Amino acid sequence: MLALVFTFPAGRYHATPWGRHVNEADVAWPPEPWRILRALVATWYRKADHAAFPEEALATLIDRLAEEPPDYALPAQVVHAHSRHYMPQANPKDTKLVFDAFARFPASDPIVAEWPRLTLEGDALALLRHLAERIGYLGRAESWAECTVWTETGAWTINCRETSADQSYGLTDETEAVRVIAPLPPAAYAQERARLLGMAQDRVLASWTKPKPPTDKAMAKLIAPTAAILPDRLVGALALDTGDFQNQGWNRPPASRDLLYRCVPLSPLPLSPLPRRNTGRPARTDGDPPKVARFLLAGRPRPRIEDAVKIGELMRLATMARFGWDSDPATGRRLPRAPAVFVGKNADGRPLADDPAHAHAFWLPQDADGDGFIDHVVVYAADGFDARERSALDQVTRLWVREQDRPRRSARGTDEETDESPDIRQEWRLALEGFGMPEDFEDDVPFLGESRHWISATPFLASGHLKAGGHVAEARRLLVRRGIVTADQVDRLKIKERKSIQIKNRVLLPLHFHRFRSGRGEAQHDAAGAFLRITLPEPHRGPLALGYACHFGLGLFVPTEEESDQEKTVLPIPED
Repeated sequence: MLALVFTFPAGRYHATPWGRHVNEADVAWPPEPWRILRALVATWYRKADHAAFPEEALATLIDRLAEEPPDYALPAQVVHAHSRHYMPQANPKDTKLVFDAFARFPASDPIVAEWPRLTLEGDALALLRHLAERIGYLGRAESWAECTVWTETGAWTINCRETSADQSYGLTDETEAVRVIAPLPPAAYAQERARLLGMAQDRVLASWTKPKPPTDKAMAKLIAPTAAILPDRLVGALALDTGDFQNQGWNRPPASRDLLYRCVPLSPLPLSPLPRRNTGRPARTDGDPPKVARFLLAGRPRPRIEDAVKIGELMRLATMARFGWDSDPATGRRLPRAPAVFVGKNADGRPLADDPAHAHAFWLPQDADGDGFIDHVVVYAADGFDARERSALDQVTRLWVREQDRPRRSARGTDEETDESPDIRQEWRLALEGFGMPEDFEDDVPFLGESRHWISATPFLASGHLKAGGHVAEARRLLVRRGIVTADQVDRLKIKERKSIQIKNRVLLPLHFHRFRSGRGEAQHDAAGAFLRITLPEPHRGPLALGYACHFGLGLFVPTEEESDQEKTVLPIPED
């Protein structure tokens, strides 16, 4: 048995059935085998390790998956929904109504495609796992998905099965037959390819007027347009663009077939009430501008918490890109048009000198479930976000990095790039959960809570040269400079250095974290960093982030319990 288990973090699956117009507002349900296999092929081209898994390995895997159609376990609580958008046209006064249909269901309910008689081993199974963990969406791009491979029967019930062998399967008052597109089995595709190429040759011979028949070379040239949409292997046929075969007069892929599945149809009303989604959007009744925006981050593979500074930088770049850029005529450098709360610099490109409390935005990646991978991004600004700034944040929907960039410059992708960039290899989708105040989010974001006792979540690096007293003295200086600790409270401030932190089952040292910004020319005098435990004289409301790159996820602290006697014994590192 083999199964691909798809989960959808947003609880939505967007896909238009083959041969249907998007404004028919229909949803491809169940997800077609053709769509699933094409997702694997596309992922191999965009994100796979081609050295470890060459194209021949992909071709063999696709052949195995196409031999038999999968069965499905579909969510029981599902609703056929849609949204409407009026898209601007060339004429500014003209708009066009576009429907965006989708299936909505609880984000915790997976869609499972199961091949009950298929067993993969060795390299084939390794390749499938490699591709599955890199799938970012299934269907349209807004249909964010995560995929895992199962080789044992899971806790799901098959409720949608292909019926060509047994027309009576699943025949109840609640079910109906659904026609879906699927790839031909490899042997059937080889036969169909030979038949179509033979027909193309017959057409050439029927219209041939010269006394001698065409040579093999001439025949190959004359049937080349047909041969181009009939690659040797099935994987090549799946990789074709829709326009490739439509230009040859085909209205559907020649390597495809129709299958009849029987399942419960989508309906505007669920069979049972859908649970209300907790989006984290707090309702605010006062007039204070919100200080926090929290985003869900989805994609495979998710970035490790050790790469927090990379994701923090990407988030800032993507937000600034919403405002565009100017060019400095003297130097040719890009100058952001974004407000200072996002840029953190004045018009001359220098850090804000009148901002000792660091009121401009913090871009703080979060590992909410403690598995060591970033799953949320929190943006915080002490003075809050106005309507224009909130609108820009709301438009940030994805982040990406490029494979070709050097390690220190890998965080360069922003929303101003295009989907056609050939070197994009990792991409993550973002969904804004809501705006609010720190206290609105503290249950889900511990570092927005209030406490006297704080412990490092990411390494603390000195913002300048380390002086006498090392990292402890530097942290003390920054706490006073920020106004978190007053001069008369310094005697009650306690800071201790720690050797490591533990995330899940891993013990991490500062050297395990990425500790550098991607920009060139920025001085960084402390490359080692340290973990600290801070006990403040009075409770302080987070976020508490100090030191170098603290606006991008380094030097972040989370509330903790009061230091135990055992911990004092294990980590007897003096303050100075």
